[in-house]
Amino acid sequence: MSSRLLYLLWLLSFLLVVIRSLLPPSSPVMRAVGRLPVSQKVLHFCAYTWLALLGVALELGQKLVPGRAFEIRDMFINGVGVLTGIAIGILSRRIVPAVSS
Repeated sequence: MSSRLLYLLWLLSFLLVVIRSLLPPSSPVMRAVGRLPVSQKVLHFCAYTWLALLGVALELGQKLVPGRAFEIRDMFINGVGVLTGIAIGILSRRIVPAVSS
């Protein structure tokens, strides 16, 4: 699978996760997802695991691109970026309710 195709797959997957995360509960898509015989938490876990695996595949795909290289260090830095994003998300959930009240 080419690096460009992996990037497109990752981008489409990312957009689907974002759109699904921001849809109101009353939307037809969310009602249909709610009827699935699986926990919403399991669906979230699977979606984000898929995005992470595609991210790893993108890093590996850099071996195929002239002038780019695969480095384990890059994957580590990407992981630290994800953890930083999680920390910011957790902190913002604590700060935003305090500001709006």
